[in-house]
Formats: sequence, C-alpha cells, structure tokens
Amino acid sequence: MGNYDQMLYGQGYDPFAVSQAEKKAIKKQMGDTFIMCIIAHVMISVIAMFIFDLMDAYPGYEFRTADNGLSIMDWQYSLAGSMPSIIMCTVLFLFDKFTNKIKMDDYLRTDRMGGSFIPLFLCVLAFGYVTSILIQLLVTAGFNAFDYSPMNENYYFETDLTPAYLAQEVLTTIVLAPIAEELMFRGVVLRRLSKVSRRFGIIVSAMFFGLMHGNLLQTILGFIIGVIFAYADIKAGSLLPSIIGHMFVNGSAVAMSFVEYFAGEQASTMAWTIMLIMFFIIGAIFALVLFFGKKIRFPESTEYHRKRTVPIMVTCISFWIIMAFYIVDVITAMGPLTDIMKE
Repeated sequence: MGNYDQMLYGQGYDPFAVSQAEKKAIKKQMGDTFIMCIIAHVMISVIAMFIFDLMDAYPGYEFRTADNGLSIMDWQYSLAGSMPSIIMCTVLFLFDKFTNKIKMDDYLRTDRMGGSFIPLFLCVLAFGYVTSILIQLLVTAGFNAFDYSPMNENYYFETDLTPAYLAQEVLTTIVLAPIAEELMFRGVVLRRLSKVSRRFGIIVSAMFFGLMHGNLLQTILGFIIGVIFAYADIKAGSLLPSIIGHMFVNGSAVAMSFVEYFAGEQASTMAWTIMLIMFFIIGAIFALVLFFGKKIRFPESTEYHRKRTVPIMVTCISFWIIMAFYIVDVITAMGPLTDIMKE
C-alpha cells in the first residue's frame, strides 16, 4: 500500500500525516484536559490549606501528636484531608459534562456488561492490586538499603480508631472518593484523551491518577490499578466498572480498620495477609485464563495513533506544568529513614 501511495501521490507521501488543523484541534483537546488537572491540583491544595487553617483556629479542636511524635489521624483530620479532592473532582466533572452536553446515562450504561463482567474484572483487579503491593515492597526495600524512604515521616501517623472515624472512612474512602475520582480521571481525562487513541488514554489517565496521590508508592499502585480501571471502562463503555473497582480496593483496606477495631492489630495484620494471598491466587488464575483465552486485548496503537498522541502532547505547555507539579510532589514526599519509620 505504501509503494502504491508513493506512486500515486509522489515520493515522501505520508498517509498518516497530521494536518495543521487536526493538530491544532487535538492539541486544544489535550491542553484543556491538562489545564483541568492543573486546576484540580492547585485548588485541592488551596481548599485543604483553608480547611486545616479553620480547624486550627477553631477553639474546640487541636491537631494532636502521639508520644512517639507521629500525628494522630482522627475522624475530623481524615475528613478534612479527603473532602478537597472529592469536591474538586466532582466540580470539574460536572463542568465538563454540562459544557459538552453529555447525559449521565452515557457515563453509566450497562448494555455492554454481561453477568460475569464485574466478577471477572474484580478478579483481575485483585491480581493487579497485590502485584502493585509486591512492587511497592521491592521499591521500599531498595530505598531502605540506602537508609532512605519513598515516603517521609509526614506520611506516617497513628490512627484514632473510633466509631466516628470508621463511619467517616466508609463515607469518604469507600463511597465518595471512588465516585469523585473516577468521574474526574476516567469520566474526564480518559474520555477526552482516548478520542484519538484508546491505548494513549488508558496509559496517560492511569499515569495522572497515580501521580496525583503525591508519593512514589501510591503512584505505583494508582498507575497499575488505573490501567485496569481504564481498560474495563473502555470495554464496558461505562464508568461503573472503575467506580465499583475503586470501592472494592478502598473497601479492602478500610475493612482491616474494622478488624483492628474489633479484634486488635495482630488480627488485622493476619487478616490482611490472608486476604492478599487469596486475592493473588484467585486473581492470577482468572487473569491468566482471560489473557490466554484472548479475552483481554489491549487497544491497538497504530502509526496513525502514534502521530496524534505523544508528539502532540509534548508540545502542550499545560502537560509540562502538571507533570512538574506531580513530580515535585513525589520527590518532596521522599526522605531519610528515621527510627519512627522503622518501628
């Protein structure tokens, strides 16, 4: 076909070339998407600072520290840390939805999901989840070998486990945060970036989702499960898989807080270990069956797609701005390994 095109149109003809008009339209689409991520990043920080300043000034509340110097995470502290992200992700999604005049039903369709879709998706997700934790352990061990840590002391805290804290975790961590973050990262970022290339949309939306967590370990987790979320959403044509999957992942962690509250820390550690082993075995079996049965097929990336994705993305100033924010967050989250962190 290439030789025929050259004979017909002349030497140097490129059937996949991007016209200036098309390049401009794609660049605007990408740029607008990255600007929304910048707005989310900046406003989340501003809202968080405002909320924490209000709490600090409120006569009936004080930020507490444990005897070992670690901050105590109570339900008010946790709620204040969660709400800025929930608010901004939801606001930006609604802005994008109404600007583009998209019906909510188009985000939550179920017609492409059979009865086995969600169970199989959760099995693959469980395998990806445990795989990411194993990678986190390897990365942490590598840093620790040089007396350094991918997360500094500020990321360590004591949890004030109370009924109020557990109720807040169920509301924000299991319900509100998964919905809001999926509306933003899959409902806005993935949908916009996958208009030219689904593979590109999956990878970049997962990368942003991981990086927005602000530290290397959660970036690893966010990227791996973000790829699985995005793939499932594209296959289903719906945000329901990623919302359910996000609730599943967060709920697994919150469940251990309930175990610790009712049965103690040792029981929680044992339950966590058993759960991860089950996730890995069951998830690996179904993931391999689906992969070798060719039920999992990553979207193609042709020369047409390649010319319309990364080469245009790297010309967007907004892309480099948001990446700078994210990378600074990840680097500044690192720090020396202290005695408190070794306990």
